[in-house]
Amino acid sequence: MTTFVLVHGSWLGGWAWERVAPGLRASGHTVLCPSLAPAEPGVGLRTHITEIVGLIDRHELTDVTLVGHSYGGMVITGAGHERPRRVRQLVYLDAFFPSPGQSAFGLQPRLRDACDAAAALRPEKEAWLIPPFGFETMGLTGADLEWVTARAKPMSRATHEEPLPDPGSGRPRPPATYIGCGGSPFFAGTAKTARRRGARLLTIEGAAHMASVTDPERVCAVLGRTG
Repeated sequence: MTTFVLVHGSWLGGWAWERVAPGLRASGHTVLCPSLAPAEPGVGLRTHITEIVGLIDRHELTDVTLVGHSYGGMVITGAGHERPRRVRQLVYLDAFFPSPGQSAFGLQPRLRDACDAAAALRPEKEAWLIPPFGFETMGLTGADLEWVTARAKPMSRATHEEPLPDPGSGRPRPPATYIGCGGSPFFAGTAKTARRRGARLLTIEGAAHMASVTDPERVCAVLGRTG
């Protein structure tokens, strides 16, 4: 059985995995769903990486599978670099697949532009925040859209502006699996990049970007295959 640490995407929390975690646990896996630190001045990508590293150390986890959805791909990459001997593999669910020195905004400049447009509608004193937006374009409708929108919180811009730290040479890198959501346009090119860099590539055909909410059974099934 596998120990999964499921890391959520932008604006979400550990609650985003509520429909996936029970199925994994029913199959005998251990599942942790942390919520990353909320938006405050000074909270950035490095903060979130440190949180996941701290969780691994605090629970004395070994042979762990880190799963990152969307922005969570930035976080699990950094944590995997920090604790490579404790991480069995990194699993990216329709997520960023960064190299050291890259930021989320650098990888997707259109995302920066969209965040700037959304931030322009808020008071100037909140310019350091990225407000939640665009869930309709991620495949959410009806009750699912209401559920996520009611719980989503702003993020600090530093989470998407800070580059992934360089772990230095000679440190082992955990193997990677990339799970593409076939109905999502956001990371189609990223899946190809991951495969070129040696990642195992899996696909959930027709699934939207927020598949953990809209298609939890198939997400659970494909995560079970990564173990």
